[in-house]
Amino acid sequence: MNNYQIKERIAQLYIALQFCSEKIKTFTAGERICINQERFQWMHILENADAEPRPVSEALENKIKDVTRLVAKYDFKPYYEDPFIEEDEFSAVGERK
Repeated sequence: MNNYQIKERIAQLYIALQFCSEKIKTFTAGERICINQERFQWMHILENADAEPRPVSEALENKIKDVTRLVAKYDFKPYYEDPFIEEDEFSAVGERK
């Protein structure tokens, strides 16, 4: 993955977690931990390209995709913006901030 794809993945995971917190509880506590572990590993990779990704399981990835579709369907905007994405970057839904 290139840096842009990594940042988009980080944003996707963040908005999926926010949707789960604010709208429809989808993920278990353990799944939320796994999602955050992947997010922070991608952030680590942005600073250290030699680091290995830590992707979630296929089953959890499918749940993330389902939530991503719900985010689009409901035009969900999180109450809190991702604190790890710079203001001039694109959000998970492709809007310029």
